[in-house]
Amino acid sequence: MRDALRILPGMPLDPSPWLQREDCAVVVFECQEGVIGADGNLPGLAGSVASGDVLAHISRLLAGARSARVPVVYCTLRVDEDARPSTTPLELRLRQSRGDDAPERPIDMGPIVAPLRPEPGDTTLERRSGLTGFHRSGLDEALRERGARTVVLVGVSLNIGIPGTAIEAVNHGYVVVVPPDCVAADPAGFAAHALAHQMRQLAFLAPSDAILATWSA
Repeated sequence: MRDALRILPGMPLDPSPWLQREDCAVVVFECQEGVIGADGNLPGLAGSVASGDVLAHISRLLAGARSARVPVVYCTLRVDEDARPSTTPLELRLRQSRGDDAPERPIDMGPIVAPLRPEPGDTTLERRSGLTGFHRSGLDEALRERGARTVVLVGVSLNIGIPGTAIEAVNHGYVVVVPPDCVAADPAGFAAHALAHQMRQLAFLAPSDAILATWSA
């Protein structure tokens, strides 16, 4: 078991002490149609998710989490119509790319993608602004209510949302575990660099199979 959690190059640390079922929650970040769907706002990211079979890996992890009674929490973005528009370069580029003639209109990220649709007992949280999971979302409260000490963080993307949410989780006192087969970046090749040079400083990296094996032991 411990050997399986050490297979990633440059990552000899063993996360298994923090992967006890009763201590964990899976956080699924922004796996929405408008983000990674076929007709979404970020086709490059959607392509990376598809090429890496990321949704299948996440789906299998979620099934194992539910079987092990590990809470599943979805973090989604839904901006109110009267919300103040973002002025980040990311959102400005999104508006330019779609020829938006109403820049004050929020970008709709839509529902959670069908392969990862929430099931009874899961929790879905909506964030109305900001770029990361803990920002005015109730995520910290939801995790503490469920007794979570470890956040298993999956979804998109390794460009902004995943590292940002990992930093916030650490700042709130959580241990973070990221399965590399359950995250993606745009372009796809950036994922390896982000994992090797950024994420491994913030989170334990463990393949989803190893996490599931720990939960089922």
